[in-house]
Amino acid sequence: MEQVPTVEHRLVDHEKRLQHLEKQDIKQDKRIENIEQSFTKLENTILKENKETRNLFKELTDRQWSLIEGREKAEEAKEIREHELNAAEKKDELEYKKQKFTANMDLLIRLLTAGGLIYLLIESILKN
Repeated sequence: MEQVPTVEHRLVDHEKRLQHLEKQDIKQDKRIENIEQSFTKLENTILKENKETRNLFKELTDRQWSLIEGREKAEEAKEIREHELNAAEKKDELEYKKQKFTANMDLLIRLLTAGGLIYLLIESILKN
């Protein structure tokens, strides 16, 4: 014979199912809470890593900018040295020409004065 569930039996069965569902609901709540905590940790980690990455890129950019500025300063210093070197060479060349001109003029003046030219002519005739 088939047993017909009594109201009391049905009530107890219903109570068992409710308790089981409540336990499952508590487990689900714990899982959701754990997932939320994990998500929060992950979000914080991502934010921290993002900040560190931005700081790293900023530091690299600052270093590159410093290198660029240093290279530009070095190029400017090189141009200044080359300009000063060229100016010094031109000054030396001008000084050399001036000294050469002065020496030639001294020689010419000595030859033309105090009988130097006459002396040279007589000397060259006597040698021949």
